[in-house]
Amino acid sequence: MAHILVVEDEEILAKNLADALRYAGHEVTLFHAAETAVDRLEEVAPDLVLLDLRLPGMTGLELLAAWRGRGSRVPAIIMTAHGNIETAVEAIKAGADDFLTKPIDLKELGLVVGKTLDHQRVVDNLDYFKNRERSTSGVATLLGTSAAMEEIRAKVQRLARSTAIAGEHPPSVLITGETGTGKDLLARAIHYEGPRSGASFVHVNCTAVPDELFEAELFGHVKGAFTSAQSNKKGLMEIADGGTIFFDEIGHMKPSLQAKLLTALEHRTIRPVGGTKERQVNVHVISATNRDLEAAIAGGEFRRDLYHRLRVVPIEMPPLRGRGEDVELLAKFFLDRYRARFGSLAQRISDGAMDVLRAHDWPGNVRELSHMMESVVLMSDAPVIEPHHLPLKAVRTGAVLEVELHPSSHRISVDFDSGKPVLEDLEYKVLKAALEYSGNNLSRAARMLGVTRDAIRYRINRYEEEHASGRKPDAGGGVGATP
Repeated sequence: MAHILVVEDEEILAKNLADALRYAGHEVTLFHAAETAVDRLEEVAPDLVLLDLRLPGMTGLELLAAWRGRGSRVPAIIMTAHGNIETAVEAIKAGADDFLTKPIDLKELGLVVGKTLDHQRVVDNLDYFKNRERSTSGVATLLGTSAAMEEIRAKVQRLARSTAIAGEHPPSVLITGETGTGKDLLARAIHYEGPRSGASFVHVNCTAVPDELFEAELFGHVKGAFTSAQSNKKGLMEIADGGTIFFDEIGHMKPSLQAKLLTALEHRTIRPVGGTKERQVNVHVISATNRDLEAAIAGGEFRRDLYHRLRVVPIEMPPLRGRGEDVELLAKFFLDRYRARFGSLAQRISDGAMDVLRAHDWPGNVRELSHMMESVVLMSDAPVIEPHHLPLKAVRTGAVLEVELHPSSHRISVDFDSGKPVLEDLEYKVLKAALEYSGNNLSRAARMLGVTRDAIRYRINRYEEEHASGRKPDAGGGVGATP
């Protein structure tokens, strides 16, 4: 049960209250003066406090106000001999959750205490889920150690500070970037890092709602507005009131709806379909698109005035290609996530496989990497993910590096002035040297290179396939190996 702190100066009443609460299974701490209790709240750590309104010296309301001023949210019930509206209003303003009128009816006491504790449990559960949502949706979810991602996180934190200062007039944010870069994740991070994190985050997919229903979905409708409108319905903007509304793929919104959205944002009001009265809304607007909106404006597909209204704070999510350090971090993150989900044997990614991942262009960006790792982990029956497990084709770019193999010394010289280094070519030469040095013994070569036999076998097969198609690096001879 609960731990209840009782502050009551009448000793007989205090004893009766304590006995009744203990009989109901609660633990009770009792003080007879507010001055004694004022600095003991953290030490006692009660689940609920029961306070007399009229205490000698500091009153119950003054005591509660002192606790509230220190940030305490412990639920409180005020007891008073003057059970009128003015007293109730005074108690609620001071931060009380409920009040009881003396003489105290012990049955009513049990009901009010139970109701207050039940309500607090609901509040605590909501706080738990909100905090968990923030921990899984805040800036910490924007993974990456690259300079580009460091800057994104810094922008989110600066935006959170400026949004807090702006109060009811937060700046609109427009997120741009290629498909799969994590624009929706960024939108959630902005919301959960900001002052509106405790309010609603409403996601509007502009490509998923039929055009003929979009206005009613966004602004709501009144009963009878159209054939299927059997009752009044709140729109998404009204549901987001006090929080954030996220327009995903805003670039696909019809021009006629763009005009109505602009009006709503400019005047901060909405009018439900079929309604005659406007309603005030206070929302933080975040939008995202992978379209070139300036080109859409030039083509008459997007309103310039809405564009500028949405683009007060522009943020561009960087593509994944070229961010090798982020690819490695994300790949390990997805490996851990899907390994736990599927109970997979896969424990780590080999160096060779990581090289393949870093070299890939990732046209689908983070989404492509996530889906690929999910598939690999799901189908893996080995503890180490090797290159041959990855459903990717090697990408060769740049000039062929001039690499000279010296068989007598088993050394390799590299001419970095000959062109852009291509690791695949150098890898082939190193593999050939290791096999020659080991007498084409695959196991020994694998130990020399610190990789598995499967990794070398995969590379041999790949190079032979490329040689057959005319794409194998010119190394002066084939590669063969014995187990």
